[in-house]
Amino acid sequence: METLRRGVRDLDFTVLGVLLLLAVCGCVAVAAATHSPTDPYIPKHTMEKQMLWEVVGVVLMFVATTFDYRSLKSIRWWLYGGSTLLLLAVFGFPSVQGAHSWINLKVISVQPSELAKLTLIIWLAGYMADREQAGEPMNRLRDVWPIIPITVVPFLLIFKEPALGQALVVVAIAMTMFTVFAKNTHFVMLMLFVVIIVVGFSLVALKFPEQSTSFINNVLVKHHILKAYQVNRITTWLNPNYSTNNYGYNIHMSQIAVGSGQLFGEGLFSGIETNGGWVPNQWDDYIYTAIGEEFGFVGTAVLVLLFLMLMHRFIKISKTTEDAFGTYIVIGITGMFSFQVFENIGMDMYLSPSTGITLPFISYGGTSLAIDYLAVGLILSVGLRRRSIRFE
Repeated sequence: METLRRGVRDLDFTVLGVLLLLAVCGCVAVAAATHSPTDPYIPKHTMEKQMLWEVVGVVLMFVATTFDYRSLKSIRWWLYGGSTLLLLAVFGFPSVQGAHSWINLKVISVQPSELAKLTLIIWLAGYMADREQAGEPMNRLRDVWPIIPITVVPFLLIFKEPALGQALVVVAIAMTMFTVFAKNTHFVMLMLFVVIIVVGFSLVALKFPEQSTSFINNVLVKHHILKAYQVNRITTWLNPNYSTNNYGYNIHMSQIAVGSGQLFGEGLFSGIETNGGWVPNQWDDYIYTAIGEEFGFVGTAVLVLLFLMLMHRFIKISKTTEDAFGTYIVIGITGMFSFQVFENIGMDMYLSPSTGITLPFISYGGTSLAIDYLAVGLILSVGLRRRSIRFE
């Protein structure tokens, strides 16, 4: 009883409170985005399914919270191998909207790439914790190179589906965890150099959109590195006026919807773009635009603030955790959520190309929502056991 009392006392209720608010925001946003009576592409029973997955996600979160996360360290290879097999299995199922991203089990459809992100975090956390606890220097190449193939395998399989957004999340997870793992200044500087190069190329591409488009078509498309629709998304980002009635339609309408909300929004179920179904897939990738139009800048600012509060609590848990394995799990999940929030909001605000990433806890979805809650459950589990002697 004393152990249970301590567990309840040490539970991070701020995280739970923020998650509750995000869940409410998500359900309201999905209701608004699927309210249109004229959009024939809206999935059936969206609110019922969203509420069901919210319940499933919360149950998974509390199960993961009570579960001792340290047990995952010994089975990380099995978890990683299982998720890799699932990533291979998707190619045996029919494609959905041109992508082999789902395993259709008739009753339910599963998206293995969501699970693969979490199992990658667990594997990397276990490996990094072992190296750190063994007292081995982190600046040796032999301690770093295993991270590369372990990350590349799920990246390539997800990229092949194709699901560029999810593949980029895999890279973001590895880079975030490696930055913390690499205590050596040279490795950290190398990571910063890579980031600077990526940002530099992006700025050059925006400055010279025509030349950049030509390079993409003559090199990346010609050698089958990118799909045609992926190139169109990048081209739309480089040139806002590119094919606004076709390939650039989604992002063009997204900007109109967000701009229409102005300061306080047009009101729930009163957004012209949202209620008229003018933003495609608004309940999924473009859910942020529904909040922006109907609740304005104030509504979106509150949403961003909630995410910042959540990330702050996660970082606090990682800093106060004595177990290296737990620390790296929290860091990896924080990096995953941070990148997804930035990329999803960024593509709606024209700050980054459209990559098809959902907004955690807000977008309509099954597997993604369940995995999001499961990931938070692992963080809460780490928080409960941050001082290892407590539950021994």
